[in-house]
Amino acid sequence: MMLAACSKFSEIISTEPTLSDKIKVLENSGVIPKLDRSSDIKGPDQNLNGVRDDIDAWIAALPITEKQKKAATQKAIALQRTLILDLKDKAVMDASGDELAASTNCLGEVFMPNYQESFKLSGKLEAMTANTKARAYRYIEYNRAASGSTTMSPSGDTCK
Repeated sequence: MMLAACSKFSEIISTEPTLSDKIKVLENSGVIPKLDRSSDIKGPDQNLNGVRDDIDAWIAALPITEKQKKAATQKAIALQRTLILDLKDKAVMDASGDELAASTNCLGEVFMPNYQESFKLSGKLEAMTANTKARAYRYIEYNRAASGSTTMSPSGDTCK
């Protein structure tokens, strides 16, 4: 009797879709964007605009204004750079902090008065940028290296 139960349990487990299968279904249905999961930290950027192609395509498809898309791209560029810069170069790290602050300010301005939308979009871009284990670790390393640094909150138009 125990053997029959174990056999049935084994069948149930083996027919369950894997996490990878579930992600593919969600991507193919458009519920979540199709993201590059290559081992390359930087990822593909065919047009060399500083944004990974998958994130670029996702921003382009968003139902937002062109000005908001441009601000989202500015944020994506700033986030992407955190993965590839020299973490031991203080000047580079300071510039990155300033660039992230400027892009956050810009995103907030173009979504005004609905700042919550800019925060949601910023969080999605951050998650998409650090979408693999290697990218997530690198982003953690960046944040660890930036810990204790200060950046002035920018004012005025910081959109590029």
